[in-house]
Amino acid sequence: MKKKLYFEVFILSSMLLPVLFFSCKNNTTETKLIYSENNTIKQAVKNKEQEISWTTELAPERLTADISRTSVNISQDILYNVDLIKVISNDNVPVFPELEDFGSLDISKLNPSANEKINEFCEKLSKNLYSGADSYFSRKYIFNYVFFRNDLISGWKENFGKKIPEDYNKEIKNIESESKDSDEKNKKSEKKEELKPLFSKWILGEPFIGAELMQIPVRFYTDCGIIDMTMFLSSGGNYEFYQITIDRWKKV
Repeated sequence: MKKKLYFEVFILSSMLLPVLFFSCKNNTTETKLIYSENNTIKQAVKNKEQEISWTTELAPERLTADISRTSVNISQDILYNVDLIKVISNDNVPVFPELEDFGSLDISKLNPSANEKINEFCEKLSKNLYSGADSYFSRKYIFNYVFFRNDLISGWKENFGKKIPEDYNKEIKNIESESKDSDEKNKKSEKKEELKPLFSKWILGEPFIGAELMQIPVRFYTDCGIIDMTMFLSSGGNYEFYQITIDRWKKV
C-alpha cells in the first residue's frame, strides 16, 4: 500500500515540475524584457541627447515669417503652393534675349575692358580692312588676321552674290597709298572719313571664358545680310586677338 502511494506521489510530482519550471522561466524572461525596454534603451537615448551640441538657428526671422496666402500679393485665382514660392524667389533673376542660330546675348560675365576692346576692333574693322584692325592682333598670330581678311573678301562674293563694296574695297587702298603732297593727303583723309562703314552694326553674344583664352561670338549686320563670327582672345592682360573664324553667312 505504501509503495503504491509513493508511486502516485512520484507521478504527480513529475507532472507538476515542468509546469512550475516553464512558468518561472516565462516570468523571468518577461521581467528581463521589461527591464531592457524601460531602462536600457531609455538610458541610451538620454546619453545620445547629451552628446549632441546644438547651435542657434542661422536665420531665426524665417521661422516666424508670415508666408500665408494673404502675406503675398497674389491674385485670388492663383493657389499659393511650393511652385509659386520658387517663381517668387526667382523674380529678380535677369532674363537675356536669344537670337536664332546665334545664342544668348548675355555678356554679364564679360570683363568691361574686354568688351570695350572688342567693340573698338569691330569699329576699326568696319572702317578699314587694311589698316588699324590688325593692330589688335598678337604679333605672333598676325597671319591669322590676313587669312581672316581674305576669307571675308572672297566670302562676300560667294555668299552675297556681289563683291565687297567697291567704294570701300578700292577707295581704302587708294587712300592708304603714300603721297608726297600734304594737301592731297588731307583731301584723301577727308574722303576716307566720308566712306560708308562696311558694317551697319554688330552685337556680342555670350562668351566662353577659359583660364587663358576666351571665345566670343559676334554678329555683324550689312546691307547684304548677316555675318556671324567667333573671336578668340587672351583672357587677361591686354586681351590680344589670336584668331577670327567666319561661322555663318545669311543673305537678306
